[in-house]
Amino acid sequence: MSATVKSEVRSQTREEPARRVRTEWVSSLVELGVASSLWVLTLSRVDVRAMTDLGLVSVLPWTAWAALALMAFSFARALGRRTSPGWLLTGYPLALCALVFSTPPILYGVPRYSWAWKHAGIVDFIDRTGAVDPQVDVLSVYHSWPGFFAANAMLSDLAGFDTSLSYAAWAEPLLNLLALAAVLALIRAFTTDARTIAVGGWLFVLGNWVGQGYFSPQGINYVWYLIVLTVLLRWFPGRPAPSAPDLGAARRVGLCAVVLLLLVSIVSTHQLTPVITLLVLVALVVLRQTSLRSLPFFMVVVLGAWVLYVAEPFTRTELREALSEVGTVGSNLESTLIGYGTASAGQVLVSLSTRVFTLVFCLMAALGLLTSLRSGRRDRAALVLAVVPFLMVGFSTYGNEVLFRAYLFAMPGLAFFAACLLWPPGTPAVRRRAALVGVVTVPLMVGSGLAQFGNDRQYHFSPEEVAAAEFVYDNAPPDSLLIEGSRNYPSQFRNYERFTYVPINREDPEDIQRILDDPERVMTRWMSDTDTYRASYLIITRSQVDATTALGEIPGDGLLGIEAALRSSPGFRVVFENRDATVFELATAAGGEAP
Repeated sequence: MSATVKSEVRSQTREEPARRVRTEWVSSLVELGVASSLWVLTLSRVDVRAMTDLGLVSVLPWTAWAALALMAFSFARALGRRTSPGWLLTGYPLALCALVFSTPPILYGVPRYSWAWKHAGIVDFIDRTGAVDPQVDVLSVYHSWPGFFAANAMLSDLAGFDTSLSYAAWAEPLLNLLALAAVLALIRAFTTDARTIAVGGWLFVLGNWVGQGYFSPQGINYVWYLIVLTVLLRWFPGRPAPSAPDLGAARRVGLCAVVLLLLVSIVSTHQLTPVITLLVLVALVVLRQTSLRSLPFFMVVVLGAWVLYVAEPFTRTELREALSEVGTVGSNLESTLIGYGTASAGQVLVSLSTRVFTLVFCLMAALGLLTSLRSGRRDRAALVLAVVPFLMVGFSTYGNEVLFRAYLFAMPGLAFFAACLLWPPGTPAVRRRAALVGVVTVPLMVGSGLAQFGNDRQYHFSPEEVAAAEFVYDNAPPDSLLIEGSRNYPSQFRNYERFTYVPINREDPEDIQRILDDPERVMTRWMSDTDTYRASYLIITRSQVDATTALGEIPGDGLLGIEAALRSSPGFRVVFENRDATVFELATAAGGEAP
């Protein structure tokens, strides 16, 4: 054989593996693109008005589940290939995150969760007045921790938006993608195995059902929390690893400045995040997992100064109640449970499924921890992240959400240990191991869907409900009384401090029953107080009805019974109406005679 022929043979031999690798990469990208396209196309067939008490999963067609199954199958195939690069593997959790959390703004067009609208109301207040008012009667806590709202007021002005609602709906995919990116970088502090990192990110997306990554102070503070941990554990570990980057003095100072700035931002933006951050920092320093050992002292000084001085008007009245919850672990846990005796069957199923899903996820993390210990790994920093946030259960109920918030903050550590169970660091590309990831992913997707979107029948708002709320805020004079079926509708997003709000579902059970027995008499008495209020309105919307019915907050015919009684009464007049909302006022308010 001639030298030329031998050279051509060697060249072809080298090119064939490279060609095969490129083909495998293209195949994965095509599969990922098909799954993503199928999901997006499926959303055009979803009728959100047909949702049941099982939420969004009740109206997803089979093509949506096929898209998720295809993505899981493609991810497993990529994991099983030795040639799959890290960027391709991490692309899967990023794509899944983008699809899942872009679904609400695509389907609903406006922010879900009533609190997102209230947050926009604080931004509106700051934009109008140029200041905060800690003495305001409604939502005063936000005026004591205004960092998020002040930043958005500035952003709205700079971008030329009339209101932060112009972009608030898209905060959900943005904040969740930022959180995932930070988690992927954080897991790299525990292992350099690209497959373990990718599986950890994948599980983080599936396990992140708590729903705090929306237009909220918690959403952005969670990102800041993750970035702080990433910087500490990757660039300032307790014992520098051989693979740790060699930082110069200037970069060390710069990174320290970033950490300090983020900690100040965390303290000024939210009430719970600084406490959990402090607990985690203390644990990391005590266990010598970071070299920045003065950070807990810095955090104590900044947090103490903020609570005792800046937020003093709020803490002066609320501190005693907060201290009374310290140590009451049992009651703090019980406060997170819904009333199973009054909730609808669908909501009970969603609640139970969410809790089972969470327990399974934590069990996977525990088994992953045992796997790591048996292999000789001592992931102390990851253990701190997975365990320490749950200490908050002994400190507060935090609005009946403390257990879920603790789970949210523990998610990075839990996701890493769960990934260690499915793909221990150092495991080569093995098809059987990849198949296991795919098989486990499918039921996790179903559980995650129920947990993430199981309450969307009441969490999403239609354009008709928004129109009704805008009518009220456009026409109600200052010092008006706004009676609401519940607070679960788009409210308090404009000039919110000018009104008094009375949600019916928050009245004592005896008072709710009196309203149901004679809605006309009770509402007439409430709405005829002209000495206190310049005008009075009663707002009943679809989401209010769905929420109070699903949770069993108002018995019998509930808000629909109240609406029917007032419609048939000559003492009330409908001033606004569409298929999803009705706004009443007293007939005498329009110049008529008293009934």
